[in-house]
Amino acid sequence: MRYTTITHIPPEDVLVRAKAFFQKHSHLEVAEETDTTLTFKGEIGLASFAVDRDGGHTNVHAETDRVVGLDVTDLAKRFLYTLRNE
Repeated sequence: MRYTTITHIPPEDVLVRAKAFFQKHSHLEVAEETDTTLTFKGEIGLASFAVDRDGGHTNVHAETDRVVGLDVTDLAKRFLYTLRNE
């Protein structure tokens, strides 16, 4: 599944928040990390996040390897939702 949201939070802060969120709410581990991407992997699936800055806002792209259900996709959607009001 693929999702995108826009926020005013700087890209590097989005990735820091993603780490904190997934550490608190899952047993997923960081599988890969760059300055603009972060991938989590574990029993419940894989979630990748990519960030870029455009026109004064941050685009956050999320992709998971599962469909919606009680798994990594739900966690990714919940994380993106935390960014929407900021």
